[in-house]
Amino acid sequence: MTDIDDIFERAATGKSLLKNRQTLTIDYVPEKLPFRDQESRTLAQSLSSVFKGTRPSNLLLFGKPGTGKTAVVKNIVEHLIAKAKERNIEVIVPIINAKTANTAYKVLYEIAETMGINREDKKVHFTGLSIGEATDRILQFIQKRNLHVIMVIDEIDSLVDKNGDNVLYSFTRANERMTKGGFISLIGISNSLTFKDKLDPRVRSSLSEEETVFNPYTVEQLRQILLERSKLAFNDGAISEAIINLCAAMSGREHGDARKAIDLLRIAAELAERDHSSSVDEKHVRAAQEKMEKDNNLEVIKNATTHTKFVILAITKSKNGNTGDVYEIYSALCKDAEETPLTQRRVTQIISELDQLGIVSTDVISQGRYGRSQKIKITVPINTVYEALGKDFIDR
Repeated sequence: MTDIDDIFERAATGKSLLKNRQTLTIDYVPEKLPFRDQESRTLAQSLSSVFKGTRPSNLLLFGKPGTGKTAVVKNIVEHLIAKAKERNIEVIVPIINAKTANTAYKVLYEIAETMGINREDKKVHFTGLSIGEATDRILQFIQKRNLHVIMVIDEIDSLVDKNGDNVLYSFTRANERMTKGGFISLIGISNSLTFKDKLDPRVRSSLSEEETVFNPYTVEQLRQILLERSKLAFNDGAISEAIINLCAAMSGREHGDARKAIDLLRIAAELAERDHSSSVDEKHVRAAQEKMEKDNNLEVIKNATTHTKFVILAITKSKNGNTGDVYEIYSALCKDAEETPLTQRRVTQIISELDQLGIVSTDVISQGRYGRSQKIKITVPINTVYEALGKDFIDR
């Protein structure tokens, strides 16, 4: 038996700690979302105008990742569609993730696919149309059938960052054009509280008719969430309340992110199963956290822009870590690669963004009568940085 066969054999014959793995995945949406009653009621009240035949207000939902924004929307939308069906009201709710869709045109294509437009004569093809023509075909379809459309764009800040707000402008102004019937309401979900600042004032006023902020979960709230989820996921005796408390404390202290807390629980269970352990222990939770941190940082750096990678590499090469030294090294790296360096102001912004992501730390150091200087340090293990950047990039 080969090593690979042995891994599969042990997995197939070993005891499973989980009775329902699906409940620990990102796709699982519980029937009731703990600690999000007020946000759920606010969203439901806004969307309830559909039953009066009027268009709901456009909504913007803000909050850090893992605060339940998407889960609340999916939960309320499911109830809305069921109730509308009972009353013979056709409500269509395309839910599009702008980060996954990646481009403005792909967002429009996925909307068309979800709404069934691409079974008609005037399709929104995968490629080949202008943004304006694709948008017009979607609006014509809605008006022709007098549809009630609630369009959900998750990670809407990603759409604006990469493609600007032209698509949003078209949809926020769409109801003025659709005089013969049908309407569109937009629900934007954003991880950034400053997202609105990037919008054209006309788009901003139309898009944010109502706003809701989702605050991070507290340690106690995460504990309750994990406790409920573990009852659904684990076999009896496979995990103790002490381990659940540890997962909640570790997640709540760092980010208050329920998604990461649940991921921590799932990965710890998988590591315990690989050890053929009868239950999840503290060592499995610690190892799971280490694995998650490495994986997250690796993905962030690996998928960063070329200039961000140059900045990260410059920080690792800098002896004193001050802004001027980092910029000099960064400029030299750009020159070697025949790239035009960004301005020092833009590089400072990139460093600030990396600080927010936890990739670097920036401390202001007093130099007495010489003023103050910023000390920049990489907070990620250097091996993770080198693995993410790749040998070819580092050897430039």
